[in-house]
Amino acid sequence: MDVQTLRAEAFKALHERPGTFVIPNPWDAGSAKLLASLGFEALATSSA
Repeated sequence: MDVQTLRAEAFKALHERPGTFVIPNPWDAGSAKLLASLGFEALATSSA
């Protein structure tokens, strides 16, 4: 199985777990690193 498929399956699994799935949207690389260090398993991106 290719890497992209594995990543997609992992992301789908985040949605299927019990409870609320919170996915923050970092402003820049620094805030992305901060959010990742806080334990968020996924980060959103804007379409802009």
